[in-house]
Amino acid sequence: MTRKAAREQLFKLIFEAELKETSLNEIFNSFLKRVSEEEIEISEESLNFIKKYALGISEHSDEILKKIENTMEGWSFERIGNIEKALLKGTVYELSYENTPKEIVINETVELAKKYGDTKSSEFLNGVLAKFV
Repeated sequence: MTRKAAREQLFKLIFEAELKETSLNEIFNSFLKRVSEEEIEISEESLNFIKKYALGISEHSDEILKKIENTMEGWSFERIGNIEKALLKGTVYELSYENTPKEIVINETVELAKKYGDTKSSEFLNGVLAKFV
């Protein structure tokens, strides 16, 4: 699994947590169980990436939400869709706490928004993230 694919899997876990209104840690543990039981092929490197980011997002959740709220103008976090919430949480975490080049992080987020969001999701996220950085 590439880093891009691992980032997409992480997005899906964050999205699942948003939909179920449960903790990302609980969703990650469920994911680990599914990987084990269903013998899903995932490299140790990808699994470590997803684990590190899921734990980091959970640990810094309040700070991440404040950063998002402070960046969005005219919007509240509760008002945006679950896809956008999940993408923002993962991206703001990575931009704030990891050393990945911001261009890569933002580009992959915009691509995920194009794939999973509605027609305006990628533009909205690109604007919010441009202001954030």
